[in-house]
Amino acid sequence: MTANNVIGSGPLVFVTMTPKGGSGKTEVADVLEAALTLSGRTCRLIDVDDGNRGLARRVGKSEIETAPWTSTVAQAPAWVERYARDVDSLVFDLGAGIESADLPVLAFLSTTWRLLQDRGARIIFCAVASTNAATSTFIERISRNYGALGEVVIVCNNQDGSESFSDELSVRLEPKVRLRQLSAGVQAVRLARRARLSDIIRSPAEGYLMASRMMADRLVSFAKQPAICEAIGPDGLEKLRKFSRGETARVHFTIRREEHATDKVIMQNVRVAIAEMLLLDPVLDDEAILSAARFYREEQQAWRALTQGSS
Repeated sequence: MTANNVIGSGPLVFVTMTPKGGSGKTEVADVLEAALTLSGRTCRLIDVDDGNRGLARRVGKSEIETAPWTSTVAQAPAWVERYARDVDSLVFDLGAGIESADLPVLAFLSTTWRLLQDRGARIIFCAVASTNAATSTFIERISRNYGALGEVVIVCNNQDGSESFSDELSVRLEPKVRLRQLSAGVQAVRLARRARLSDIIRSPAEGYLMASRMMADRLVSFAKQPAICEAIGPDGLEKLRKFSRGETARVHFTIRREEHATDKVIMQNVRVAIAEMLLLDPVLDDEAILSAARFYREEQQAWRALTQGSS
């Protein structure tokens, strides 16, 4: 089954929404763009957040289109004709809590999505849930307001690594997708360059190939989940895998700083992890344990030499 078989004659549309700021909604839009682009699609990003413009700060103003909060229903047909004609996927990044406000842009968006639906578009509303926000009422509101236009998927964004999502999510019937945490140092590498995530993964900055592969590994783990994979298609997923190592080698130390995310430091981090695994091998005799302990100490010392003063 190809991507075209999945979406029919119209574009594939994702909409990211959240009830409060700081939930990682724009990060989800960022990941969706990369998943769509690297799976072989043409993707347009639409920023619908007059008060923040987080998407523009992340990818650059030239990489997005904006839908101001003052946009009206009358503008929708011309907007669709202009911006949905030459691409096969769109990602709308909505401002936090916008769907509960009384803004002209909401009627504009509903009309725009209805026009896209009439053209055969498949629309997926991504209700972004983080570990710091209760979202059950919000998800019910999304389903009630937009369920006739498309599907609702809950994106559980594990921003802080705690996996401490609200219990209310477990009883909801909507499909769920998990976006795992990206270590702070690798996240800093991503944010240091104002560009689409797909461009960063395809063309990593010099000295940051390993960090780029870690971003790609996370992208694949997100895209292979049924709700996303079924949308982009298995062929698209295979294209994504080409940018990943399958799963980046395990590191020993959490990559907390950008300077610890260089290829040289990450490789040494991996060597410490390997040394630890050798040391803990249960079949080692006393002599081998001593040798493994020496190796582990050497690799730890090499790590400290690389990171001294920036731990």
